[in-house]
Amino acid sequence: MIKRRYNRFVEKGFTLITALFLLVVVALLSVYMINISSVQHTTLVYGVQGARAMQGARTGLEWGIHQAMDANSCPAASSFNTSGAGRLDSFSISVNCASSDHTESGVLVRTFRITAEAEFSAFGSLDYVFRSLQATVSVQPP
Repeated sequence: MIKRRYNRFVEKGFTLITALFLLVVVALLSVYMINISSVQHTTLVYGVQGARAMQGARTGLEWGIHQAMDANSCPAASSFNTSGAGRLDSFSISVNCASSDHTESGVLVRTFRITAEAEFSAFGSLDYVFRSLQATVSVQPP
């Protein structure tokens, strides 16, 4: 009887290549997920700052309407710094007004166009936010 001798080819290092491949894939997925998380966080912060700017502009608009209707004349252009105003801290709010008189059915009607702008940071910076609101109101004729 003849014995045949089989040569076993021992494959060494195949598991190492697979492990390295999996390690690289998992690392890339982790970096991708961290990037997505960072983008979501930044988007949320910008959304909140935009809502704050909108509230600041709305506040300025309401102030301008109150001043115009109370005095029946445009208030002088005003600018407010909101230091120490809680969540609106560091916003700059400006209010401008223009008035015009119209005659309707022989009755004089005064109309006010009020523009309020709220701004945070400097234009061109990453955290810059700007909102502008405009309203037209008129004094009820006698």
